[in-house]
Amino acid sequence: MGTKIVLKKDVDTLGKAGTLVEVAAGYARNYLIPQGFAVRATPGLIKEAEQRQAKQREIQAKLRAEALETKKLLEGVGFYEVFVQVGEDGNQLFGTVTNQDVAEVIQSKTGVAIDRREIQIDEAIKRTGVYPVRVRVYQDVFATVRVQVNAAG
Repeated sequence: MGTKIVLKKDVDTLGKAGTLVEVAAGYARNYLIPQGFAVRATPGLIKEAEQRQAKQREIQAKLRAEALETKKLLEGVGFYEVFVQVGEDGNQLFGTVTNQDVAEVIQSKTGVAIDRREIQIDEAIKRTGVYPVRVRVYQDVFATVRVQVNAAG
């Protein structure tokens, strides 16, 4: 049977600070408690940790709901147009369309700021046309937007 402890610091394998976890008695007694990573769970600490976790779940649910609204907004726009310099044939781009380019056009069209690292372009965009692009809005919420690449000028 394990020992219930409340983490005082983040522990990669167990969880974040304030989390109530159950671990092997020896692990708690010989490592976590002496190193200051945890304290033995008392009824008061258990109640406090449960309240904190409930509050955290509430916050996560609210953030996820907002993310679903943002996803709906992003996908509701028909195309996000990006204008770039092209070669003489009219299709081949000078360079590629980057995540930053997509983030800027999304922000200019919808007002939603998206971090460029949350944008996933499956294939390098080197020609004009329409491309599907995945945007991570929240932990497990992804929006698929269509990016129309056009010749500038």
